[in-house]
Amino acid sequence: MPRPLSGRAPLDELTTALRRVAAVKAALELEVFTQIANDNRSLPAFCRATGLSERAARLLLDALANMGLLVRTEFEYTLAPTAETFLVKGKPEYLGDVLVAQWAWDARGQTARAVRGNKPLNAWLELNRNLPRAPQTWYDPHAAQAEFGAVWEQIEFEFAPNAALNVLAFGIEAGLRALGLLQKFTRAKLTVLDHAAQFARLRPLTEALQLQKRVVEQAGEWLGPLPEDAYDVAVVDTLTETRSIEENIGILHNAHEALKMGGWILLRAAMEEDDRRGPGLVPLWALDLLLSTVDADVYTRTEYRGMLEAAGFFEVRPVGERLNLWTARRLPPPPPPPPVADVAPDFIPDPIVFS
Repeated sequence: MPRPLSGRAPLDELTTALRRVAAVKAALELEVFTQIANDNRSLPAFCRATGLSERAARLLLDALANMGLLVRTEFEYTLAPTAETFLVKGKPEYLGDVLVAQWAWDARGQTARAVRGNKPLNAWLELNRNLPRAPQTWYDPHAAQAEFGAVWEQIEFEFAPNAALNVLAFGIEAGLRALGLLQKFTRAKLTVLDHAAQFARLRPLTEALQLQKRVVEQAGEWLGPLPEDAYDVAVVDTLTETRSIEENIGILHNAHEALKMGGWILLRAAMEEDDRRGPGLVPLWALDLLLSTVDADVYTRTEYRGMLEAAGFFEVRPVGERLNLWTARRLPPPPPPPPVADVAPDFIPDPIVFS
């Protein structure tokens, strides 16, 4: 092994991450976690079920145990909680296919070409907007609900506790988070606007929470016509990052016109800080937009504020210290300034002063 040099740790971590990805990708392709879940826990039993040699199987299983995805004892391997939840085929939370698709995406290997040409190499988002979006955008529903339970409490709504609110969600990701609003206001109803193929992902959650009678699935485009002055709250989530500023203003204006006077909008997006240094991995994720969209960009918080104001909203405010949320309201425009009653006289110099 080469001698470690000071300051090299971030580069070594990248190499280690590649090795880990290769190990997990191989395990998913060989259905390692599914085989162990089917009681093939000892090394001989695992090899009989998979047809692998003991040497090759042992090396892979030990690497997975070292990564914390398996638990190794003297005689067998068992699944760690993460692997048991997300990496066993047949479970509703299974993410294996999503991970393999992410790691196999050949466009990432040509990032330099995309930067050089400023053109997408795989314009999936542009060509397949009416198909289910990549499942990696579908957040852990329980974590999302826990997160937004606190958000709905932070926003200073002026609604009575028993208000029969009409809520409009642009996209099923927005619908997921709006379910918490239905739990807060027990007479509220939710309309989720998205392409028909998306609703299969939201439906199990509404049924599990027994909210299906209060949720309406409406297939359609976010720029399509909507009832005017019909909704009290609109939620926009995970749409604006893949569209141009002009398209985003159009979507937000559509939401503005659908709201009642005094209504609220909540906008959630991956927003960069104004210095474009973060937060988190947002700048790194932005390269995916370069690879897969024609003109989408990562927008700053100030740019999102400008989009909301251009769409007609007032009182654009953050939600606490959160960097990815704005609220705004549909309000009457402020009155024009009063007309000037008196016209200032022309300036006539005093001849005595200037003599």
